[in-house]
Amino acid sequence: MTIKENLALVHLEGRGIEFGPLNNPLPVDGSRAKTLFADRLSKSQALNLFPELGEIADSIVEPDIIVDFNNAASLGSLASEGFDFLIANHFIEHLVNPIQFLEGCSQILPLGGILFLTVPDKDKTFDRHRKLTTNTHLWRDYRRGESTISKVHLKDFLRNKEVVDTPHPEVVKYFMNNGLSLGYYNGNRLPLNPVKRKRLFDFHRERSIHVHVWNRQSFDEFLGWINSKLNLGFRIIRTHSPEDVIGEMIYLLRKDQ
Repeated sequence: MTIKENLALVHLEGRGIEFGPLNNPLPVDGSRAKTLFADRLSKSQALNLFPELGEIADSIVEPDIIVDFNNAASLGSLASEGFDFLIANHFIEHLVNPIQFLEGCSQILPLGGILFLTVPDKDKTFDRHRKLTTNTHLWRDYRRGESTISKVHLKDFLRNKEVVDTPHPEVVKYFMNNGLSLGYYNGNRLPLNPVKRKRLFDFHRERSIHVHVWNRQSFDEFLGWINSKLNLGFRIIRTHSPEDVIGEMIYLLRKDQ
């Protein structure tokens, strides 16, 4: 049993939501806890957008709830549902507005509720060459009410990501049909032609990227800062570093205020 699975079995009880589980939902003790699944796409929509997932289609869960995570009202609509825990594993880095998400989680959870977060350590992923996201940047996105992956985010991702995979044939087809060299997928170049650049941006915006990146120190600082600044009422009750669980940080937060 992994550290993450053990923490879930010990600490999660009642009724909860897991955001964006895809093919890897977090197991809970079924005698004490029930998890609903929430995502921005249905299973069929996800398979259409990510054809490379076809090989694991049977393991992808069908969401119980469709939610636009980058929309405050959509997220806030869950507050009346009475959830005791929220799970967000390898999820927050995909969000345009992480502060808005954490604020929403604070509103959804009752006193004593648990937020279970797992965040990739950027130094152990294809983000290793990207600069850490600053709190100033995150606050600006929050104050502006950002809800769409911006050109700034896309340029940072595309110019600095480390290539780790070979394009799926359907991805190759998309690039060919849109007059895009595969070098724009495998490499770090951006098209000079504005039409082709828009097509490239649209492709990644629809599929989503790691919009923001952290390591252990920077995410610790972010959590402490925003929890205090917005009085979210969370207290860290357990945490594990990338040295404990390869390439990711685990946080269990309890709503105490």
